Amino acid sequence: MSKLKTTFLTTAACLLSVALLLSCNKEDEAPFGNGTGIRIENLSTYTFDEVLVETGGGGEQEYLDIPVGGITDYKPFEYTYRYAYIRTIIGGDTLTLQPIDFVGEQQFTKGAFTFRIDIVGETTPLYMVFEFKED
Repeated sequence: MSKLKTTFLTTAACLLSVALLLSCNKEDEAPFGNGTGIRIENLSTYTFDEVLVETGGGGEQEYLDIPVGGITDYKPFEYTYRYAYIRTIIGGDTLTLQPIDFVGEQQFTKGAFTFRIDIVGETTPLYMVFEFKED
């Protein structure tokens, strides 16, 4: 009887372990590991050849060939703030948003965010307008 009981308990433990493993889902994991994900949305009438984002120590990523109205995939960062250093190249023009500092700003260490970028200037890119969006 005790051998039957031991076999039953071992089988039950194995089945429970398998059920727990199967119930784990990749969607339960943080989408960007232990950090944040940032994507770029192009609100302008220009194609962005290159957008460089540097989040004040949380990482640096480059996004390439973003069409008018386009939205990129998320790229991982350790953290971000509501604004960042952003350099956008459009043809031969380079536009830059340069933060002075991040003193007093909230640091976002988890989550998905969209940096929405618009360009002012009908015939020539004059300057960049930026909007931070929590997704």
